[in-house]
Amino acid sequence: MNQILKVDNASFSYNGKEKIFEGINLEVNKSDVLCILGPNGTGKSTLIKCINGLLNLDSGNIFLNSTNISEMAKTDLAKMVGYIPQSHSSTFAFSVFDVVLMGRAPHLNVTSVPGRKDFKIADKAIESLGISYLKDKTYTEISGGEKQMVLLARVLAQEPKLLLLDEPTSHLDFGNQIRTLDVINRLSQNGLSIVMTSHYPDHAFLSSNKVAIMKDGGIMDIGEPESVVTEENMRKTYGIDVKVIDMDDSRKACIPMQIK
Repeated sequence: MNQILKVDNASFSYNGKEKIFEGINLEVNKSDVLCILGPNGTGKSTLIKCINGLLNLDSGNIFLNSTNISEMAKTDLAKMVGYIPQSHSSTFAFSVFDVVLMGRAPHLNVTSVPGRKDFKIADKAIESLGISYLKDKTYTEISGGEKQMVLLARVLAQEPKLLLLDEPTSHLDFGNQIRTLDVINRLSQNGLSIVMTSHYPDHAFLSSNKVAIMKDGGIMDIGEPESVVTEENMRKTYGIDVKVIDMDDSRKACIPMQIK
């Protein structure tokens, strides 16, 4: 199965008293796309930061390729895991190519500079996402959808085994949401494992083969999208009625109903 990530009985709190989440168990294999759903404040983003080593668990363990991340050097962890947070702002007028090239940082030491190999990898990442036309543009002057593609190119230049995306479509218009999900699908087909959080249950049908619902600091349900994104589970999770319907293209869709 080529297991990439294992989260084993993980718990976390900011103050040592109130648990943000506890007893979390997850497994992600090569080419999996795991979509984590759940209401605000249930710990989705915090869990992503723990997997990335930005926060330390209170208890439990997180393994990457069977190695506990607590035993990994930060540089080795950065080579393994790519991360795009919910929001990213740059106050410096870097070119798009320079932003993508920054993805090579984990592979360089403190005194070295990017070489020919790094430039080629950055170029390849840009070309693979079809954004070569942006290469020489200033990052701060491009659209939100274009920025998301650039950030994806940057993590591709990093050459990780696992990609963490915290609400990757939250600030995008409808078209760019679908384009981003399409890129996620293509990346997983090329062997990259992905964990993403989302507020859109329907996106689970579009881009993932596994879904976990976090609620009240734990995993309420986990499995294939068709068995997890159900009308009953969505009602329990979000407190609203939805309709889950079969589409003509053999996928399901989750549609929220108007609150009466």
